[in-house]
Amino acid sequence: MANTLTLNSAVQGREQFGGAFGGQMWKLTATWADQDAIAANDTATVTLAVPGVSLGDVVVAHSINVDLSDGTDQATMLCAVTAANVVSVYIQADKGEFAADALNAGVMKILVASPSW
Repeated sequence: MANTLTLNSAVQGREQFGGAFGGQMWKLTATWADQDAIAANDTATVTLAVPGVSLGDVVVAHSINVDLSDGTDQATMLCAVTAANVVSVYIQADKGEFAADALNAGVMKILVASPSW
């Protein structure tokens, strides 16, 4: 299957984050495999099944250990909770086609929190 993002771990717990996120938090780690090329100005969307997240939860931070801007391949990344139990990852090619397999073996970390306000 192309554009595979495998959830390696999802740690759920109650943590305090400056009082703003006093509810549940999820620390996610995922690994890319078999990534398709992304045409210029196109977006690849991959979803992760994360039990317990719901609409209204926010992605506080996300990172990936792969260079998204190496001179020829340029992309931007966005993560969001898009449904109950679903976190979506969007990779958009900016300058030109983002090469196939450029994200392979890339490890992504995502922090999702449930607001307390």
